[in-house]
Amino acid sequence: MKLHFKEGQFMTDEEKLTLIQKYEELPAEEFKEDCFEDLKKFASDKDDTVKIFTASVLSRFVNTAKRKEAIEILLQLCHEENELVRTEAYDAIGCYCEKSVVKSLEKAVLSEKDGLARSYAIDSWIYVQQHLCTNETEVIGYLNAILEKERDDNCILNCLYGKYSFGERAALDEILNYIKNTDYHIRCSVLSIIQLILEDENCTEKCKRKIKATLTKLLKREKTNAVKEQAEEVMRWL
Repeated sequence: MKLHFKEGQFMTDEEKLTLIQKYEELPAEEFKEDCFEDLKKFASDKDDTVKIFTASVLSRFVNTAKRKEAIEILLQLCHEENELVRTEAYDAIGCYCEKSVVKSLEKAVLSEKDGLARSYAIDSWIYVQQHLCTNETEVIGYLNAILEKERDDNCILNCLYGKYSFGERAALDEILNYIKNTDYHIRCSVLSIIQLILEDENCTEKCKRKIKATLTKLLKREKTNAVKEQAEEVMRWL
C-alpha cells in the first residue's frame, strides 16, 4: 500500500506529521524512494514541526539515488529561522559522509548562534570526519580552535569527545570533570558521552577505572533521578 499523497490533495498538519512518522518507522527493507517527493514538499511547509520531522526522515536516503537531493534539502533546512529545525537538519546531514558536508558544517559552527543547534553541528562534523579524516592532528587542531572561543557547555563537551575519539585520551579527564556541572542536563550529556567511550572496543582498562571512580562518587551524591538512573545504566558496562 502506497503511503504518499496525491498532487493537490489537502492535508492538515496532523495528517502530514502522521504520514512522515510512518515513513520514519518503516523498516529498511520497506522504505521506498517514492516518498521523497512528499518529503521534498514538506521541507518547504509553513509549519516548523513538519520541517523538523521531515529533516529527520531525510537522513534515510544515504544509500539511494536521492542522496544528493536529500543533502541539498537538508542544507536549506540548516538555514531555517527556527533553531529546532536547524538542529534537526544538522543532526540528519551528519549521516552523509561527504567533503561538501564537512565544509557546510564548518560554516554552520562559525555562524550558528544557538548553542544547542551549534552542538549538533559540531557533533555531526565529528561523525563525518570519523569516516573521512586522513589527518587526525588537523582535526584535533580544528576542535582546539573552536574550544578557544566556545562558551556553551554542550559544544565544549562535543569538542572534547571529538578530541578523545581522534586519539587525545587526555581529554577524558576534562569530560569527566563536567559530571560536577550544576545543570543536570549537562551531567546527562556527560553520561551519554561516557557510554560512547565504553562502547568503543579500544577503551583501555585505565580509562574504565577512571570512569568507574567518577560514577561511584556521582551516585553517592546525585539527587536527580534522571541522572542517577542513567549513571546506573552506564555502570553496568563496568
